[in-house]
Amino acid sequence: MKRLMLGALVLGATPLAQAAPLVDAYFGAYTWDAEISGDIASGGGNIDVEHDLGLDDSRENVLFVGVEHAIPLIPNARIRHMEFSEGGSHTLGRGISFNGQDFLAGEEVSGDLDLELLDGTLYWSPLNNVVKLDLGVTVRRMEADFKVSGLGRSASESANKTFPMGYLAARVNLPLTGLYVGGEVNAITYDGSDMRDYTARVGWQSDFLLGVEAGYSRLEVELDDISGVDTDLEIGGPYLAATLRF
Repeated sequence: MKRLMLGALVLGATPLAQAAPLVDAYFGAYTWDAEISGDIASGGGNIDVEHDLGLDDSRENVLFVGVEHAIPLIPNARIRHMEFSEGGSHTLGRGISFNGQDFLAGEEVSGDLDLELLDGTLYWSPLNNVVKLDLGVTVRRMEADFKVSGLGRSASESANKTFPMGYLAARVNLPLTGLYVGGEVNAITYDGSDMRDYTARVGWQSDFLLGVEAGYSRLEVELDDISGVDTDLEIGGPYLAATLRF
C-alpha cells in the first residue's frame, strides 16, 4: 500500500514539475545491499540476530520522490519508503527466550525480521549554488515485525512508532560535469529510543533527466520498550541508484 501511494505521488508530481518552471521534481530508486547486526529482546535476554538467528544480509529496495522550488519560506518536500526483510536459521549454542517462548540450546531456530520505514521530510535550502545545504525535519513511521520459530512453536512481536527527526543534507556540485558528492543525516533521541541514518553519496546528473548515484547508507535502530520490544540494530551497506529530475 505504501509503495502504491509513493508511485501515485510520482505520477502526480511529474505534470506539476513540467507545468511550473520554478518547480523541480526528482525521483529515485535503489537497491540496498545491506548487512544487519545487533540484538533484539522481548520479555527475556538479548538475542543476537547474527549468531543466534542466522540473520546476515539481504538486498532491499528504497524509493523516494521530492519537490523543490524557488519560493522563499515555503519548504521543499520529500517522501521516502525503505523496506528491509530478512530471514535466517541457526542451531542455538545457548538457550534464548522471546516474548515468553523458550528455545533450547542445540535446537534449530529460524528468525524473521521485517522493517518498514516511511519518511516525510520538509526542508529548506539556505545555501543553493555550487554548495547546497538542506535543513529540515523528518517524520518517520516505523513498522517492525520480529518472529522466532523452533520445533513446532514460534513467538512473534511487533513494534510500531512514529518518530520526529532532525534532517541535514549537503551536496557539492562539480561545475560543468554533472558530477556531485554529498551526504545526509536523519537523527533523533526520542522517549528513550534512538533512530539514526547516514548516507554518503557520489552521483552524476545528465542533461536529459536521467542520473545515477552510488553510495553507502547506514541505519541504526535503538528501541526502548516499544510495544514490548527492545532493539539495538545496525543495518548498512552500499547502494546503486537511478534518478530522474524534471
